[in-house]
Amino acid sequence: MSRWREYLTTLILAVVCALFVRSFLVTAYKVPTGSMQPTLKPGDFIFSSRISYGFPIPFSQQRWGASLPERGDLVVFTYPNQPGVTYVKRVVGLPGDRVQIVKSRLVLNDEPLVYQKAEEIPGDNPNPELFDIFDEATGDKTWKVIFQKQPEEKDFGPLVVPPGEVFLLGDNRDASDDSRYWGTVPMPQVIGRVVFIWLSLDWQHKWGGDRYPSVRWQRVFSTVY
Repeated sequence: MSRWREYLTTLILAVVCALFVRSFLVTAYKVPTGSMQPTLKPGDFIFSSRISYGFPIPFSQQRWGASLPERGDLVVFTYPNQPGVTYVKRVVGLPGDRVQIVKSRLVLNDEPLVYQKAEEIPGDNPNPELFDIFDEATGDKTWKVIFQKQPEEKDFGPLVVPPGEVFLLGDNRDASDDSRYWGTVPMPQVIGRVVFIWLSLDWQHKWGGDRYPSVRWQRVFSTVY
């Protein structure tokens, strides 16, 4: 009886610790679409740090020591109209920023970002015949984005980001549902910052009688920018 009590106590403590970690420290997510390529691919499993922008207060949307993301952070968030659905996008606009897109290129506070054709890593480009990968840079931050070779050159804005909110874009600019369509996101809806990929499954290349996905080993336990 004493041994069963020890087992039960250990099990309860393990469950409590797991719930604490998941609710307040780190949460795992699966990336289902290609809207964040080349940074995140369909089949990537990511960890998000819930304390990057302050420690969550239980049973509330407030945080101790709340802070804003840095421009360029990858964040996991929920949209107010769909609280049960999580998204991952890149922060490009902070409160007070004037955001504009001119001929598909991002302009922040009337300063165009710098674009340079990126040196592509094999497998990064989902379709080299249709897409090009560029380095997009502002200040000391640089990340990769994808554009169609023959883009529609859509314009947006200008829009001034309201206080306490952020403007988010997908890295796959011509195939992303983001703040261009549903507006800025309040910081209480931002769950955390993506820190690394812990597993990556490629369902386009299967094995075992075309039943099992291959593993992108070069992406396992890799950091993201």
